[in-house]
Amino acid sequence: MIDLLKIIDKNVASVFLTMAKLVAIPGVGDPQAMRPSMLKGVTGSVSLSGAASGVVYTGFSQKLAEAVATRVLGAGAHPEEVVSDVVGEFTNIITGNLKSILCDEGYPCQLSIPTVLRGGEISVVSNSAPICLRNTYFFEEFQEELDILVFAKLEK
Repeated sequence: MIDLLKIIDKNVASVFLTMAKLVAIPGVGDPQAMRPSMLKGVTGSVSLSGAASGVVYTGFSQKLAEAVATRVLGAGAHPEEVVSDVVGEFTNIITGNLKSILCDEGYPCQLSIPTVLRGGEISVVSNSAPICLRNTYFFEEFQEELDILVFAKLEK
């Protein structure tokens, strides 16, 4: 069986280092995350459909979302919709990299366009996905965390 948690950890670290010159330190990870799961702040999501189906969620704090936007776009204040676009793009890249690996492993799938939600607490659940994993990534430079939550079903 494919180790999605390990793939996500490597993927998140690579995307943040490449795109924003930020080191994402992975937590322990939970391959059996609670349902429903809570996210807060600026939450991106991208869905997978096909032999691999599900949703990848990224939960940025407002401070981290703004810091990443500044790293990518340069100094200055960025409007909320621009920060949301950056969160959506990071979610899309992380999910796109996962899609590529899943396709290589025999689970062809397609991606949806990214969606971004903002809120104090956002409850997400998927009762039909047997895989529910979560990890938190720490950004020491900002003393902030990013949550990644994946609901998935893999069928060859």
